[in-house]
Amino acid sequence: MLTEKSRFTLTTIAIAIAASFASSAAVADDKSQTEAKPEIIVVTGSLLGNSEVADLKTYTGNRSIITSDQIERTAARSIDTALQQVPGIKIKDETGTGVLPNISVRGLDSSRSGYAQVLLDGIPMTLAPYGHTGQSLFPATLFMIDRIDVARGGASIQYGPNNVGGVINLISKPIPTDWETSVNERMTFFGDSNTLFDTNISTGGAVNEDFSMRFDGNITKGESFREHSDTDIKNLMLKTLWNIDEQNSLDATLQYYDAFSELPGALNTPAYEADREQSLRPNDEFNADTKRVSLKYSHVLDDSKIIDYGEIDLRVFGNKSSRNFQWDFYDSSKDTDGNLGTSWSDTTQDATHLRNSPRDFTVFGIEPTASLLIDGDISQHIIAGARYINEDISYQLNHIDKSTQTATRPRDWQMDTNAMAYYVSNKVGFFDDTLSVTPGIRYEDVRMTFTNVGQDYSQDNHVTEWLPGITLGYEFSSNWFGYTNAQRSLRTPQISQLWPKDQTLESELSWNYEAGVRFTPTERSNLSIAAYRIDFENKVEYDRNVSMFVNIGQTRNQGIELEGTYSPMSLPDLVLTGAYNYLDTEQLDGEFAGNELAYVSKHQLSASALYSIKDVDLGLMAFYYSKSFADLANSVEEDVSGTSGEVPAYTVVNFNIATEFFKQDNHGLKVGLSVNNLFDNEYYFRGLDVSPAGRVPASGRSLSLDVGYTF
Repeated sequence: MLTEKSRFTLTTIAIAIAASFASSAAVADDKSQTEAKPEIIVVTGSLLGNSEVADLKTYTGNRSIITSDQIERTAARSIDTALQQVPGIKIKDETGTGVLPNISVRGLDSSRSGYAQVLLDGIPMTLAPYGHTGQSLFPATLFMIDRIDVARGGASIQYGPNNVGGVINLISKPIPTDWETSVNERMTFFGDSNTLFDTNISTGGAVNEDFSMRFDGNITKGESFREHSDTDIKNLMLKTLWNIDEQNSLDATLQYYDAFSELPGALNTPAYEADREQSLRPNDEFNADTKRVSLKYSHVLDDSKIIDYGEIDLRVFGNKSSRNFQWDFYDSSKDTDGNLGTSWSDTTQDATHLRNSPRDFTVFGIEPTASLLIDGDISQHIIAGARYINEDISYQLNHIDKSTQTATRPRDWQMDTNAMAYYVSNKVGFFDDTLSVTPGIRYEDVRMTFTNVGQDYSQDNHVTEWLPGITLGYEFSSNWFGYTNAQRSLRTPQISQLWPKDQTLESELSWNYEAGVRFTPTERSNLSIAAYRIDFENKVEYDRNVSMFVNIGQTRNQGIELEGTYSPMSLPDLVLTGAYNYLDTEQLDGEFAGNELAYVSKHQLSASALYSIKDVDLGLMAFYYSKSFADLANSVEEDVSGTSGEVPAYTVVNFNIATEFFKQDNHGLKVGLSVNNLFDNEYYFRGLDVSPAGRVPASGRSLSLDVGYTF
């Protein structure tokens, strides 16, 4: 039911949208009286544009773009390590290889990055955008990514649901104009003969005047820094672009991704202190594969007296995926020592059972979008679209008694989802576009059928939500830009949460607010500061006392993000960047009202320096996270099983040096050397999915050698 506040907000948004479309008609009428037409301006049908650095200057929300140059020169060895340059993002590294990143944005922590909308070239990357938002299969590898766009606010109207933590758009490498082939090899040495090999080959370019293509293949194989960490990843992608004629084009992407990884898991405290590189979970492992396809047809509208530029896009996408985790399980109900409070993953005990959880996904989506630019005294950029997604999820849990080899299936679930979303926004520009107001609204109509096959039980869940939003931007001068925005976000109940029988959950909802200022004195220097607040309703957490997921009520996340880049005119080859995030969180309802949320660092600091001396590129990057708690009780002392207790602060410094030995025409050989965790600082995480009890060691010092040849 809508509250008075919600009714007022919806009414305000509706009036703003109506006014903007009314002004559209007035502008169109005025334009019909004149014969002169302004110069055509190309505008994309996306709130994020092309995810270029130039898009940041007047974007009405806090946003960061990690460029290809930053990725290469800050010694990032995976997508999740690259993301730690962005204020507000925190990573828990489970494997040391980046195969299963756990990404938290602005203190919104969930297993498998469940509170961030992760996209690959604008297509949802999660296995199922509604019923399974966790990234328990992450079909992206760093070698195939050109840049990373992180919009922490202002984009929820077009990109939903599950955008409480914002939108992370991974942009794959573009198709080159001239045919180009490159071969790259990265060898990462962790010590004790543990080596990870990252092999990449790409080739592509124009086949003729109208058709171009690019193929990328990336294979990651070897071991991370710990025992029981064998990894084997294959990532293949084919991109094509067909310019049918001046008004029509067709983009297509085909991808196959296959991953296997042993999971070394957590260690109890004595084992961690004795040897943090060992593994006490010899049977834990992960394997997955996915086949993904996406098509984008674009049609540019004919010139008209009403519309200065118009484009209609039709996206069709889908994936067929499977993933399986296997892990050791300790059945505390059979503990003869009375340790009934011991976690099922306590490594001080011998595992009594083996579990695995195979899941299969079939997802299909179709999304038409229209983008219209109307110029005049009051300019307008209208984006309207609709999206249909069908999800078919199979979710099983198998339980094997090690002593008898008896197998049971405690869970055999099915989730069928049919979701329709409709959205419209209108960016209205006043005073020569120095002031912009963008009202918008998204409507979600989600029908989910949950079936417990083993108990012959099913329940229907029909979610309908109006998700309004509004952004305001003002260009004080060519260098100064200010903005504010307020948007509503939604996360529907997940298939893993709808149990036992008759368990019902409300959808998680939030209001997200931002206000900020951006200063851009030059193309290479900028400074931004933003204040934000997230008011969460119906927050879902797992309650160990009742062994089920419950809505715990309201939470609040608020903070300040500061980010800047500086390149002095006298030293154009020097680029300095820095970022700081202050984050305050609070549980507002329930037993632990007043406490901080789990795994949230109040302070985050990152900095980098890039410098070129003749033909040598140097890079230095560091990040710091303050201490955090592992539970809502904010326990300081570590318990016996290691499921709770304070997580200490940590600092990591990375260094990179690279040079191109020769370059002739389109041929070139580049060699680089990087050191991750230069000072070999020891730190750890807690609470990672199938191994939540104990300390999960983070990687110590590693050395990477890169060799790449382009021709």
